[in-house]
Amino acid sequence: MKIFIVPMAAMAETSGPVSRCRSLVKEFMKAGMEVATCCAEDVNFRPLEGIRNYYLDVPMPMGLPAPIAKRVFPFAQKTGITSRKRVDSFDQVLFMTGNLDYKYINNSVSSIRKAISEFHPDIIYSEFNISAIIAARIEEITLYCTVSYPTQHEYAHKPGLAKDLNRYLKETGLIPVESALQLFDLADKSFCPSIPELEPVKKDNVFFCGTLKGKRNYAHIGSRNSIVVYIGNGTISANNMKKVITKAFSGSKYEVYIASSYLEKEDSGNIHIAHRWNFEELLEEAVLFINHGGQNSVVDGLIHGVPQIVIPGNVFERKYNAECLEKKNAGAIVTTGKFSSDVIRSNAERLIGSEEIRNNACELGAKLLYAGGVETIMSEISDNY
Repeated sequence: MKIFIVPMAAMAETSGPVSRCRSLVKEFMKAGMEVATCCAEDVNFRPLEGIRNYYLDVPMPMGLPAPIAKRVFPFAQKTGITSRKRVDSFDQVLFMTGNLDYKYINNSVSSIRKAISEFHPDIIYSEFNISAIIAARIEEITLYCTVSYPTQHEYAHKPGLAKDLNRYLKETGLIPVESALQLFDLADKSFCPSIPELEPVKKDNVFFCGTLKGKRNYAHIGSRNSIVVYIGNGTISANNMKKVITKAFSGSKYEVYIASSYLEKEDSGNIHIAHRWNFEELLEEAVLFINHGGQNSVVDGLIHGVPQIVIPGNVFERKYNAECLEKKNAGAIVTTGKFSSDVIRSNAERLIGSEEIRNNACELGAKLLYAGGVETIMSEISDNY
């Protein structure tokens, strides 16, 4: 069986789709399937050894010309200009990243269809990539999608952003939509990498698979001494994040690891900065995970039994995830207006010192680990073939 995986592309730092893509590739290969990917070589791209990756276009934010976008957007991300933009639905994410631009849709669907003609997949797996959904429906190939609770059309959508998309859909004979999010309902089956306690999606063709990563035993709390920080983009500026985190924990007993593609590599005492870290290793040794509230980050923290401080900013999905985590008493929310070294330090002391909060994180993590992962996806695939 041949499976073709296409994660969402973006010039912005967004690790979720690509990291899940990597996990899917690894597990599908273990099951003896032939796998190929169609990953844009954007800021999130990392090659997978032994896997053919077909070309996919990189969208330009807001559909801006590439020379302008490549200069302006990184500056806006690093300085925090993008963090002031309120994002109320996933439609806006797709629009701002350029995934709803007519020229991009036209080019990216063409690229995916070209790859399909060469690879001849039995299944297309879309990791939040709408161009892959369109290509699968045009080519009439079985389509699987990753979904989440707050990215559903029913949860939140922004009318008026689908003009370019509908132009393309009409040209290709597909039915126009009110919102790009309705395209996810075209999947034959969809998988939510979470659990009902965190994301209560209620659709017949949606299956909960929890984390796509393997089962593990939690490290004893006494052996942990790290704080992991990943804020991504669109929440606060990288420079401000570095300043606040450094002031909060510099000279403390914890080793602090900050991941940001917008900061230079640095080691200063117990503060360590790099573009990327191996979160699998670091979270095993962590007493606290400070992040932006992306689904992937929240799940990663929970499966390692780590309490979390979440700074979701003005992004609807991150705010939902953060509120859910706080309601489950497994973490705390810090708004951008209260993001200071004193607030971060006091919340850190409270979370790290609470056995109840650690236990709650571990319980949720255990449910995510035992929800089936790729085995659930494999079971649904075998039902069709």
